Amino acid sequence: MKTEIIKLDPGNFEPAQLERAAKILAQGGLVAFPTETVYGIGADAHNPDAIQRLREVKNRPSDKPLSIHIAYKGEVYRYADDIPPLARRMMDRFWPGPLTLVLPGNAGAGVGVRFPANPIAQTLIRLAEVPVAAPSANISGRPTLDSAEKVIEIFDGKIDVIIDGGPTGTKVASTVVRVDRKGFEVLREGSITKKMLDELVGRTVLIVCTGNSCRSPMAEALYHKALMQKLGLTREDLVAGGHKAMSAGTAAILGGRASLPAVSVMNEYGLDISAHRAQPVTENIVNEADDIFVMSAMHKKILLDWMPSLDTKVKLIHSEGRDIEDPIGGSLERYRKCAESINACIRRILDI
Repeated sequence: MKTEIIKLDPGNFEPAQLERAAKILAQGGLVAFPTETVYGIGADAHNPDAIQRLREVKNRPSDKPLSIHIAYKGEVYRYADDIPPLARRMMDRFWPGPLTLVLPGNAGAGVGVRFPANPIAQTLIRLAEVPVAAPSANISGRPTLDSAEKVIEIFDGKIDVIIDGGPTGTKVASTVVRVDRKGFEVLREGSITKKMLDELVGRTVLIVCTGNSCRSPMAEALYHKALMQKLGLTREDLVAGGHKAMSAGTAAILGGRASLPAVSVMNEYGLDISAHRAQPVTENIVNEADDIFVMSAMHKKILLDWMPSLDTKVKLIHSEGRDIEDPIGGSLERYRKCAESINACIRRILDI
């Protein structure tokens, strides 16, 4: 067969120049293209004949999985059943870029997903309108290839199209990381190192009360203060490290302010919650959280009746299972005692 060579400037090309290659890819052909790391060979992941041919030209074992390349971040939700909060932080920090995430996928099997930064790769994938499996453009077990010339030398006459987008950037294959709700494992380290990923292993905590106007806003502020003390970090460092506390209410009115007594008591702790705005509990919020702490048994019941799958996440904030009583309408002293109880619970949770 004759391999078509398409030469493009990655910084100055028209999408129309990739329409033919995208059509060939969608029709079951094999197309080599540049990423920001190395060259890859793309095939329609849902076309068994194309995948079999891809494995044959690469001499790739049938039991070695193939990752899906996507053209925009939100497309990951088409392929993964569950996006753990840690995976979302990795996506926010490193996508588009040289990071392949292996996520819980269909029928419990893991699925590898990558969002490349190279504009040629993004445009090709978008135009193809099929899920693109794209392992590196090399013979399995041999060095990866960082230029079209090297790809042509090995695959000319064996694949349909080679897109020459010039030399790649890092010349190192993407980092591959398996992520679930228990943590992450680096399966292959590339330019994104384990140390860089470790910086994102903070936890997202959601604290829930009823109206999100006093107990949970106070708890959110106290949690941040206690965590900064424990880790010796500034608030900015907490955010950069992926540490986050949120609050919401089972019956909150969106946009409501923190109660004035709660604001006053938090001022006594050196904390300002005057800018707090209430929010109701939503599916997005609970999915983002690693842990959910509630003020009472009733809050726990409400959440689990609504979403039973939260059973492993939702915990009473008090270690002995007692409710933290709602101070709403009470004296300033009642708010102080409520804050003291919450603070003690938080310090126990953080083991301070």
